[in-house]
Amino acid sequence: MKWLSSYHQDLELAFAEAASILEALPVTHRQPALEFLDKFHPLKEERSKNYICYLLPLWMHELTGVPLHKCREFAVANIFGMLYYQIIDAVMDDRDQASTSMLPLAEFIHLEFIHKYSHSFPATSSLWDYYRKYVAEWAQAVSTENSSDFFYENPVRMGHKASPVKLSIIAPLLLSHREELIPELEEAVDTVLITLQMLDDWQDWEKDLLEGNYNSLVSMVQTECEIPKDRRPTSEEINQAIYVRGLLSTYANRANILHVKLSKIQTIVPHLYDFHASLHNNIVIGAQHHESERNLLLQGGLNYYLSKIPKNS
Repeated sequence: MKWLSSYHQDLELAFAEAASILEALPVTHRQPALEFLDKFHPLKEERSKNYICYLLPLWMHELTGVPLHKCREFAVANIFGMLYYQIIDAVMDDRDQASTSMLPLAEFIHLEFIHKYSHSFPATSSLWDYYRKYVAEWAQAVSTENSSDFFYENPVRMGHKASPVKLSIIAPLLLSHREELIPELEEAVDTVLITLQMLDDWQDWEKDLLEGNYNSLVSMVQTECEIPKDRRPTSEEINQAIYVRGLLSTYANRANILHVKLSKIQTIVPHLYDFHASLHNNIVIGAQHHESERNLLLQGGLNYYLSKIPKNS
């Protein structure tokens, strides 16, 4: 995975710089901030891997010729942006005391996000117009996802929940005077974010079903199985759709379409394309595994049992 391995050192430096900035926070916020940052370190085990947030500006280096240290500065900015929106999303989802107590920290973090980009872009720069656009996309997505069916009605809205990450393609494109690429790369990042959300939805459908959150896999089961709109599918209905009807193959087909759509940027930002290929493969291979399990079950319990016996037994 060269889209990751080529940037190990840059990620270490970016997270170290982010940590040094957070160490300067008021003492009451310093340790919680550092602990929160550590939860997302991409090179440590058992951490949340929000790769696109901090790798996207680094992937833009080769295309734009913007110095790597400047792209790394944007990566640090994106780390702060990611932390900020993680806190805001948690407050919107949970509204418990633990989440709301992080709101003062969120303001400090957001200041650092703005400050990093301000090093290169004054208040009059068009970069801030793009940021307002992306915040509006994010706000629209998070405020309407439970009253809309994004997966069928407007899939790009699924990706817009992470829309502010696109600021890190705008920054190097503006610095390199390559503004003509902005629409194409905005669309490409939106496409990647849709697939990323689909993968998250597959992994989190049980949690989302329990908590009443929108989920694209749950939506697909609801539509394909013709379940009345006045209720959500049950856990049993979703498992039946996956293991009996093989609906994950339909889900994977949607990821196939997105990957084909992205092929036009393969030579422009190859690491972005390769990152999407890894997301796409996870969905396709997972669907194929479930399809194999389903076929064995349909053939009968003995075949399924025999398939589980170690080959050297």
